[in-house]
Amino acid sequence: MSKGYDFYIDGLLLPITPGSIDTKIGNKNKIVTLLNGEELNLLKKPKLTEFDFDCTLPSENYPAVKSFVPPITVLNKLEDLKKNKKSFQFIIIRTPYESGLNNSINKKVTLEEYVIKEDVKNGPDLVVSIKLKQYIPLKTKVVNTKADECGGGGIKVTSDAVDKGLSCMSVIGKIAQKPLISGSATMLKGVKDAAMKYLFR
Repeated sequence: MSKGYDFYIDGLLLPITPGSIDTKIGNKNKIVTLLNGEELNLLKKPKLTEFDFDCTLPSENYPAVKSFVPPITVLNKLEDLKKNKKSFQFIIIRTPYESGLNNSINKKVTLEEYVIKEDVKNGPDLVVSIKLKQYIPLKTKVVNTKADECGGGGIKVTSDAVDKGLSCMSVIGKIAQKPLISGSATMLKGVKDAAMKYLFR
């Protein structure tokens, strides 16, 4: 790659731009066979994007070095990201050749693995093979489950929750998944009876 490319890992500019990078966009599509023998392709969302590249960590400030940092600084950064299970920004800037950063990369990723290579051909310099994977944070939704619309029993499904498809029976399922405490079995039976009346009224 051209010297014009800048690679950043969690805000740290790599001292020498990697010579190449592989970007893998995986596939989760499934093929099913119908009764008549024909195949059908079930289209699904792609897998998380993966980035693979090798970077050189120079032992001194060569002319090709963009911003010199000791190799141990980069290695400590990678160790911290891996050990502490951190997600971080992976950025490639192609400013000299792409106006408006249209072809640049800015992804939230995790460090899947890295391999430190020492070779006599590289002298005191180190080469690190790095594999990153796109990170999408888990999003949760809290639903209020209060009780009177199911007929009492200490659990209520609000009208807006019912509008969103949360039925009384789903509330029973949520209760059943929790450890029973004193009186819970009696309460669960009462809620179930009330829910059945609600559903078949």
